[in-house]
Amino acid sequence: MVLYEKPLHIEVVGTNLLVNGQHHHKSVRLLGQMKRTLMNPVEGNLNPEMYYMFRNVYLTHDIRYDITLILPIDINGECAKTYGHYHPATENGLAYPEVYQVLKGEAVFLLQKPNKNGSVDTILIHAKEKEVLLMPPGYGHVSINPGEEVLVLSNVVYDKFESIYSDFEDNRGGAYYYLKGGEVVQNSNYIVQRNERLTTQQLNERYKFSCNDILKEFHDHPKQFEFLAKPELLGK
Repeated sequence: MVLYEKPLHIEVVGTNLLVNGQHHHKSVRLLGQMKRTLMNPVEGNLNPEMYYMFRNVYLTHDIRYDITLILPIDINGECAKTYGHYHPATENGLAYPEVYQVLKGEAVFLLQKPNKNGSVDTILIHAKEKEVLLMPPGYGHVSINPGEEVLVLSNVVYDKFESIYSDFEDNRGGAYYYLKGGEVVQNSNYIVQRNERLTTQQLNERYKFSCNDILKEFHDHPKQFEFLAKPELLGK
C-alpha cells in the first residue's frame, strides 16, 4: 500500500513501514498493554498486536511526522483504539496541540477536556479518508478504528514533550467506548458535562485551522506548523 510517492516514498507492507525504501522503526502496542483502558476485562492470550507506531518518519524544526496503523480487531465488542493521552501545557498555560490525518480507512476520534468541577467536555468525530483534524490545546484524545480494514493515521506534533497517559489508565480509558456497529457507551468513571458530535471541518473552523495534506504542507511549509510548538499562534 503506497501512501506517498513524494516528498517521501512511504509504503505500508503488512505491518511494516518503508520510507524511501528503508524499513522504519516501529513500536507495538499489545492487547495486554491496553487492558487498563478497555470496557470489558480481557482474559487468555494478551499478546495479540493492537497497533503500530512509526515515529519520526520526518522531523524538522523540532516537529515530527508520525504514522500509526490500527488493526480492525474486535475486543469483546469494542473497536480497536489507541491508549489515549493528554499533552502537557506550555509556559503560557496552553497545552500543545496536534494534527491528525486519515490516510487509509475511516476513524473515530474521541476528544475530551477536563473541567474544574471534575467533569469533562467531549467531542466525537467520525473522519473519512484524507480528512485532517486539529486536536486543540487541552483536549486528550483517543483514535478508534470502527471499520473492517487497517486504519492508517498520520500526525504532526512538537517533539520536545512527553505525553500524559495516567488519566486514561486511572479511569479505564476515555469518557466513551465505541463498539462494533457504532454504539457509543459512556464510561461510568466520568461525568460528561457536554458532548458534541462534529465534523472535522466544524472543529477545524473553530480554531481557524485549515490543512489538506499534512505531509506535503509540513514538508514544503514547516513554518505553518509553528503553532504546534507555540500554541498561542493557533488561529492567528
